[in-house]
Amino acid sequence: MSYNRVILMGNLTRDPESRQGKSGTAIVKAGIAVNERMPDGQGGYKDEASFFDCILFGKRAEAFARFGQKGKSFLIEGKLRQSRWQDKESGQNRSKVEVIVDNWEFAGSKSDQGQDKMAAAFGGNEQPAANFSDVPF
Repeated sequence: MSYNRVILMGNLTRDPESRQGKSGTAIVKAGIAVNERMPDGQGGYKDEASFFDCILFGKRAEAFARFGQKGKSFLIEGKLRQSRWQDKESGQNRSKVEVIVDNWEFAGSKSDQGQDKMAAAFGGNEQPAANFSDVPF
């Protein structure tokens, strides 16, 4: 039995690139940088960045392309997929691990992520009133 799930939060390294597949489905590629705070060996800390290529499909991809921008923070959830190919110049086998994104969310502040624009595009930015009496704990 195996399980393939990944959740990452970081900043986009480039603007999303959009195209359409043969069937008309939206395909969007983006990159995300995830920082990990590591001891620097001198009593302090430094950030080490890891970079991941992400691929999105369908309506979620269209929305991501519309609102994603280089530098913006996102939380993404998906699965890992290893792509393999043969380099045309050297003939060597190559591979890379990509994140196939199933879900995504803005991770920064409301004004930082353009959520006002998204709310306006989808019919307003009214928030439902919180009813804490319904919370079971």
